[in-house]
Amino acid sequence: MKKYYILEVSDDSAGESPNNYNWKGKTSASALKNYIHEHKDFPSFMPNLAIEIYDGPNFNKVNDFIFGTIDKFCVSKKVKDILEQFSLPKHRFYPVDIFVRKKILGIIKSRKKLDDEYFAFNFDFFHISNNEHWIDYEKTEFEKNGIYIDKTEHIFLNENFDKNIDLFQLRYSWMTYVSEELMDELIKSKVTGLTFSEINEKQYKVKRPNPKITWEYL
Repeated sequence: MKKYYILEVSDDSAGESPNNYNWKGKTSASALKNYIHEHKDFPSFMPNLAIEIYDGPNFNKVNDFIFGTIDKFCVSKKVKDILEQFSLPKHRFYPVDIFVRKKILGIIKSRKKLDDEYFAFNFDFFHISNNEHWIDYEKTEFEKNGIYIDKTEHIFLNENFDKNIDLFQLRYSWMTYVSEELMDELIKSKVTGLTFSEINEKQYKVKRPNPKITWEYL
């Protein structure tokens, strides 16, 4: 049985879509998301994706992971090459244009497109690779908000869990889980822009569910 950890992207390299980004375009990030939600698969078209890194000193590093509007992760080619060595959910890597802002006397005068290759590492555990059958709903207790399931502090996973997978997400959790083997490779390769922690170790003032997980077949 693999051991898993939480992967989080730090925000010292962060950005947003450029001001002139066409969100209504037929190949925009919105079009990509809408297609996945409607068809439960990836589209045949190549999305047009871009991110502009903030110019503030706390956010303007150019890391291997960039925090921002790219779904699910914006990663360098170095990270892409590492991920492709591991067992991943159904996914796509889409090219992303990365821009940095240039200032003169504190005023933004221009922006520059980086030559480095970056990609959107896109996967979806809700519409494409639905994994709710991993959850033992008899043992997992939920707090409900009206008629809707709201949250749980403890998820029990049954024998349907994919024991070979190296990266996954779960309904009722905001976390991304990676195997110890993948974590070790990212650390060994000195990948920048991410942190790791034990499952359920961190709890957040702005609530981002990080429930305890029990693999009940162990």
